[in-house]
Amino acid sequence: MITKVFGPPGSGKTTYLLNIVEQELAAGTSPLDIGYFAFTRKAATEARDRAVQKFPHLEAKTDFPWFRTLHSLAYYCLGVGNPDMMSATDYATFAKEAGLTVSITHEGDEFIVKADNAILDEINLARIRNEDLRSYYNRSDMAIEWFHFEFVERVYRRFKATNMLMDFTDLLERMTEQPDRLPELDVLIIDEAQDLSLLQWKLVRDLQARAKKTFIAGDDDQAVFNFAGADVQSFLSYQGDVKVLEHSFRVPAKVHALANKVVSRIENRQPKTWTPREETGEIRYYNHFEQVDISHGEWLIMASTKYMLDDVYDWVQSQGLVFERQGHRSISESIITAVVGWERLRKGQEITYDVLLAVYKTLPAAFVKRGFKSLKTAEPDQMYSLQDLKDKHGLLTDVIWHEALTKISEKNRDYLISVLKRGTKLTGRAPIKISTIHAAKGGEADNVLLITDLSPRFAKDYAKNADAINRLFYVGVTRTRQSLHLILPKNEQKGFRF
Repeated sequence: MITKVFGPPGSGKTTYLLNIVEQELAAGTSPLDIGYFAFTRKAATEARDRAVQKFPHLEAKTDFPWFRTLHSLAYYCLGVGNPDMMSATDYATFAKEAGLTVSITHEGDEFIVKADNAILDEINLARIRNEDLRSYYNRSDMAIEWFHFEFVERVYRRFKATNMLMDFTDLLERMTEQPDRLPELDVLIIDEAQDLSLLQWKLVRDLQARAKKTFIAGDDDQAVFNFAGADVQSFLSYQGDVKVLEHSFRVPAKVHALANKVVSRIENRQPKTWTPREETGEIRYYNHFEQVDISHGEWLIMASTKYMLDDVYDWVQSQGLVFERQGHRSISESIITAVVGWERLRKGQEITYDVLLAVYKTLPAAFVKRGFKSLKTAEPDQMYSLQDLKDKHGLLTDVIWHEALTKISEKNRDYLISVLKRGTKLTGRAPIKISTIHAAKGGEADNVLLITDLSPRFAKDYAKNADAINRLFYVGVTRTRQSLHLILPKNEQKGFRF
């Protein structure tokens, strides 16, 4: 039995899949026979933890071995370990041999180290798209000669073979060559299917062939990672019964109508009918984002490309508003800890050793007696008052925080002063998130501000591949729970048209 589950925005797709897990467990299916494979480690872990909440007699790590990403599945089934994987040091050695500049990032699974380099990225795209290197190069618009491209690929392949190492794509390639190592499951669940690459789809087919029931879930209308190798056509063409979740618990009526207008332009899609929330909601149009009042409520501010958010960042900061940009708070936790801790001291309260470390880190040497700045005289298990610090730990001042904590940059101090003048809490969740549409996928907010300008590359894509851009702005629009604020493009020829 194979069921394809299409979940429009805010329709509770994850809840639907977790209900399947709960029903199977209640019916006596062993958790060892249920596989839940999500696109990210976080999603797989959350699914596992929610199942454990319903069945507290089960253990998350031991009873649910198949709640993981597909990369993690391959890592586990192949029996490899961290020493078998390319490390940051290995990439640095390879880069030196190949004459490349490589930066390292860590993916969601701790064993995956990704090397950020334009040539390596293109080589990896060819691999996950299951495409011959030369064919991929011929149809790509790369500003690099073939001999150099092929040289880097050859050196990279040889380096891994010589040192008996694998990268994260090798995991999937080797797993598809040894499908007998995969588990035989009673229930197989694949989430966020629209984001899977051709290589991942090969693994899904191998899993499905060994499973009794299969649920493949996603939303082709939200397939926005084609540039990163996602193959939505594999999802659309996969054979199985179709289940469409028919109601959104997020999107209000007016926004739903606009979203349907956008999605109707997508030529290659699964037809769906879904209903909005009962609330009407609202849509407003502006010529410039500075015309929008974002001082109250929860906001998600998006654009199609990162550089379009630079001016937004400066604008929000100039208003003294606390925000999060691409997952990073506008004020670092260490600075907040120091400022809040210092003012607690001035009010006669005590602080912990960890807070004291943050405070002393931001105090200049002139405000602490020589020999005391490293806090060698302090004990980690103690609480500290302002008088304690003056008497025993060399503190020489008790002035207001922005005069005392001068190792915080002047720009950050001015920003914090404007934040505090608004009466905004420094701690807790940031009320404003600034993000690209791609990075905001899966997110939502009461108020959405969406910039509709297109980068030159996206404007070019819009002219020749409208489906991809329509999907992107469909995702942007449908993050809205109440109010959608659309910023009209500066140039109609280079903007998204609703």
